[in-house]
Amino acid sequence: MTPLERHCGWLLHAYPAWYQRGRAAEMLGTLLEGSPPGRSWPSFRDARALITGGARVRGWTWLLSMLWVVIGASGAIYATVTFTHPGYGEGFRGMLQWPGESQMIIDVGVITEVAWVLLSVPLLVAGFVRLRGWRPRNWLRVAAWAGSWVAGLALLYQSAEWAVAGEDGNRSVLSVGEMAICVAWLVLGGAMAWILAAPAPPRTRCMPDKTVTGT
Repeated sequence: MTPLERHCGWLLHAYPAWYQRGRAAEMLGTLLEGSPPGRSWPSFRDARALITGGARVRGWTWLLSMLWVVIGASGAIYATVTFTHPGYGEGFRGMLQWPGESQMIIDVGVITEVAWVLLSVPLLVAGFVRLRGWRPRNWLRVAAWAGSWVAGLALLYQSAEWAVAGEDGNRSVLSVGEMAICVAWLVLGGAMAWILAAPAPPRTRCMPDKTVTGT
């Protein structure tokens, strides 16, 4: 396997496994044919096309869930950094802040906090629709989706509890705990991606019957 084949193969993981099984060989062949001889890496244009194509195939529900997870994990990382600063305390909208923190960081934190809350309910509904939750054979996967959503709420609640207890707590213990929550968010993201890994069921349309009458 050439370096170009290997690197293109990495990018093909942007697509879900079921899509790769049917199209990976064809897509890889097209990329290799369009690349000049001796090239080790795909062009920026090809890489961008693969990544955006994979996101398009995975769908909006997957994108929303990954954004939701990234915001949650980022909040845990933010709390970890905050707990390592002496003199941290509660600031605007109840967010933990450290002395001298940049206003831009505070603004980004407030925006992402609001975005996470606003995404929560639409994400739950989008997953139910994506998995066709009204069909009995999909109930197990829908239950797993609802469970992962509740787990995300529990992780955020635990971060908030530690933030409240932060004033009197041990900084090293709190920062390690927040890092554990960050890892849990990453695991949760993998679980949500796995739940959505199956292709979306095709939408059935009711077509009117056509009858041919002879004259």
